[in-house]
Amino acid sequence: MQKNVISISFFLRRLQSLTGFFLVLFLIEHLFTNSTVALFLDDGSFFVRSVSLFQSIPFLPAIEIVLIGIPLALHASLGVKYIITGELNSFKTDGRRPALYKFKRNKAYSWQRITSYFLAIFLVFHIVQMRFLDKPKTVILNNSTFYYVKIKKDDKLEKLSKKLDIKVFSKNEVYELGEKFQKMKLKDSEVFAFSKNSGAAFLLEVRNTFKNPFMVAIYSVFVLVACFHAMNGFWTFLMTWGFIISNRSQRVSLNICYWIMLFIISLGFVSIWSSYLY
Repeated sequence: MQKNVISISFFLRRLQSLTGFFLVLFLIEHLFTNSTVALFLDDGSFFVRSVSLFQSIPFLPAIEIVLIGIPLALHASLGVKYIITGELNSFKTDGRRPALYKFKRNKAYSWQRITSYFLAIFLVFHIVQMRFLDKPKTVILNNSTFYYVKIKKDDKLEKLSKKLDIKVFSKNEVYELGEKFQKMKLKDSEVFAFSKNSGAAFLLEVRNTFKNPFMVAIYSVFVLVACFHAMNGFWTFLMTWGFIISNRSQRVSLNICYWIMLFIISLGFVSIWSSYLY
């Protein structure tokens, strides 16, 4: 009796598809949480509570590595293999190579691969900027732990800092913080913002990022690319795992995925543009 053996390539494709599904869920949660910075910026309560609760989770770095880092690394590394071995055939050619540019799903396949290049660049940029360079740091002052960020001051910062119970120190007031902060370079247009709440510090970090027109442009493109890649991949996931088999179910689910994509794009744009304008 002949035994059916699952090939390695079959297993790896299912693994990439499954890790992509978990990353889609994370993207939706991430964009929703970030959108609350703008949707509830009058007091920032929801965002502050959510981030503070998340930051209080024990062994958070290890959890992030297991639930986000490893799936992302697997999905990306396997994706590189498929990009190298696959060929795009949805663009017009000189006739020496096949060109099936009239088929929408062929175009979606091509853009799924093209957006992966942009995503790789954007993700590295995003992680380095938000998780290392601009991430709120901790310091102990008067036997209390504070989270602080260095941000640019603006007309509405004072009002917001009062609502979030944040202490702001300009260049002329740095001497009150001690020798450590006196050695840090602070421009006339910058301030140190201190909070006992990590969520409030992260809120100021996000708001400060989107006060920069260049960052607004970069992250707007990032949102478009990430949302298309996520929802097109999610539809492929549903088909790959047998959730949608008939032509009708594939057509209906594709339309649903388009609407979800537009919804999460709007969440991303709300967090970016409303923070920029506020």
